[in-house]
Amino acid sequence: MAGKFRLPKGMRDIWPEEMEVRLWVFNRIVDVLRRYCFRLVEPSPIESLEVLEAKSGPSIREEIYWFEDKGGRLLGLRFDLTVGLARMVAGRPDLAMPVKLAAVSNMWRYDEPQHGRYRCFYQWDAEIFGSSKPDADAEIVALSIDLLEALGLKEFEVRVSSRRLAEGFLNSIGVVSPETVESILRVIDKFRKLSSREFQEELLKAGLSQGQLENVMSFLEVQAPAKEALSRLQEFRSKGGEKFEQGLREVEETLEVLSSMGKTGKVLVDTTIVRGLDYYDGFVFEVYDRLEVGLGALVGGGRYDGLCKIYGRDLPATGAAGGIERTLLALEKRGKIPRTVLKPTVFVAYVGGVRAEVVKLVSRLREAGIAADFDLKGRSLKSQLEYADSMEVPFVIVLGPREVEAGKVRLKLMDKREEKLLSLEEALRLIG
Repeated sequence: MAGKFRLPKGMRDIWPEEMEVRLWVFNRIVDVLRRYCFRLVEPSPIESLEVLEAKSGPSIREEIYWFEDKGGRLLGLRFDLTVGLARMVAGRPDLAMPVKLAAVSNMWRYDEPQHGRYRCFYQWDAEIFGSSKPDADAEIVALSIDLLEALGLKEFEVRVSSRRLAEGFLNSIGVVSPETVESILRVIDKFRKLSSREFQEELLKAGLSQGQLENVMSFLEVQAPAKEALSRLQEFRSKGGEKFEQGLREVEETLEVLSSMGKTGKVLVDTTIVRGLDYYDGFVFEVYDRLEVGLGALVGGGRYDGLCKIYGRDLPATGAAGGIERTLLALEKRGKIPRTVLKPTVFVAYVGGVRAEVVKLVSRLREAGIAADFDLKGRSLKSQLEYADSMEVPFVIVLGPREVEAGKVRLKLMDKREEKLLSLEEALRLIG
């Protein structure tokens, strides 16, 4: 019968072992967010469908979970956190600007499940509203770097560019239709997901001529450390136009601030970075694990100055989001996943009629801040010890009538297979 009740495609359960690691990750993420003075919020998981369609259009219905409720209203599950945060801020004219908000939560997309991505998945998200300065973009990049390093990841690269840089270049080679430009940018966003042949075929289908394709492939070869990349981009500058100049300036100014922060060591300028979501309109970046590029971007973000205006308030904004599942995979590959941390520290086993004393002792341990548990099934002492061993509990206290009468406890150090008869105070000092 159990096999009949299966989860929907793309969904999964999270068991204690993984949940403990996730909590460890969440805590470190929140610690870095607070150091950067971001305030945590929780956008509504359900939005009006018109809110989700406001920027992406009706086609977004193919990529999300949406439904009609009992009142006939069209609703949808959030597909990211940025849209909800933008809606929230747009509706609060009383907020002092700039405002820095963050969330760590789940969202839903009706994508085909893939390695490291499910239809319900978790992200951290950090956004700065109310600043058009490159300082804000640099702040988001620096936050992303510190956050990954706080989790123990060191070998990653931050690839930066600007949507305006790519748009300006496309305009300069005769691609001027906004629809065609957007189609081509969506193909460029798949640069690391397609073979070279598939990628070029997709660009031709999106509207490029063969001559334009050659120009685009030359432009997309710019993937290098800042000084080298900026030098190579000068080759395209003479015919790039105003939008190209603006994009180049965005990248240069953000890199200047990052240099002052001491955060350019892992940064490359990469013209293939354009971000797939079409609310991005300026500086953009993605972070990749150098050893596991196939995981996709661990972090992605950039500037989206036009999004809040759609929801009723014209505000510049920039931000980033990072995938929890992909980050966990990267940590696992490097052996950086910590041992479980939420198992009981102490298990109190007993024999004879001392159950009341056991319950009092467990309560006292918990009040002292020690994770403690005891037998809830009335098992034999042998079975209790076997259970504690299977739970990898480091300390077991054994109580029986003789220990209670003597005012002592029998403390077992499970890893050393040692046993000591001690007063409770002595045992507590040893447990720490």
